[in-house]
Amino acid sequence: MDFIKKHYEKVILSVVLLAVAVVVFLLTVEVTAVKDELAEQLAQKTVKKGAAIPALDLSTQKLVVARSSQPLKVVLDGPHNTFNPGTWEKAGDVLRRKQGKAGLAGLSITRIIPLNLVVTYRGPVGVAENPRYQFAVAREFEKAPAKRQPVITSLNVGSKDNVLSLVEARGPKEDPTELVCELVETRERFLLSRTKDFRKPFGYAADLRGDGRDYLARRVDDVLQLGGTTYKVVAIAKDELVVSAPNQVRTRFPVVASQ
Repeated sequence: MDFIKKHYEKVILSVVLLAVAVVVFLLTVEVTAVKDELAEQLAQKTVKKGAAIPALDLSTQKLVVARSSQPLKVVLDGPHNTFNPGTWEKAGDVLRRKQGKAGLAGLSITRIIPLNLVVTYRGPVGVAENPRYQFAVAREFEKAPAKRQPVITSLNVGSKDNVLSLVEARGPKEDPTELVCELVETRERFLLSRTKDFRKPFGYAADLRGDGRDYLARRVDDVLQLGGTTYKVVAIAKDELVVSAPNQVRTRFPVVASQ
């Protein structure tokens, strides 16, 4: 006991040092275990050589970009009257707002009709030694209705009329399989047979709608009564129609794709 009393500080210091040594040993063991665990986790998350990285799901981001590239379209026309004050009409004792735009502003094209030169082969005529070949020629673009009816003509090889020239007959001359023809005016050549005719547009007509009624097969120089005003059709093409007002102001109506 005397020894402890004389050297108790050294005893306490020795105990403390021993405790510190134990703690250091335990910390070393713990650090080693943590390192091993981290190394294992890193190995599991590391992509092996040659393996593809999974693609990111960007569908939401792509949807947002697509919406931002198509801004909201503000429609200022149509059936509403916020920016399009319409006209009123009386039906019996009822006064109601007239649907759609009135007058020339409400005119629309519902159909463009090609007016063709149509040539049809009818067959051989005449004697077998010197056969002639019969054709029907219709000129749908003529202004006078009587001139639009098919006209029958017959030609032999090398002859022509004011519309058509017969260049060649292919196959047996008594019943050829094909005929090579040429338009006199344009020198355009084409083939005819019993099952194949020739059609070429030389003008156009148009089906129109305005003021709640249809104007069918209107041609150049036809008139339209719209909103109490008389308009004249001055030009029709495959992609537009031109109308002239009484003051000679012309309005173009393009053909809409859906039509």
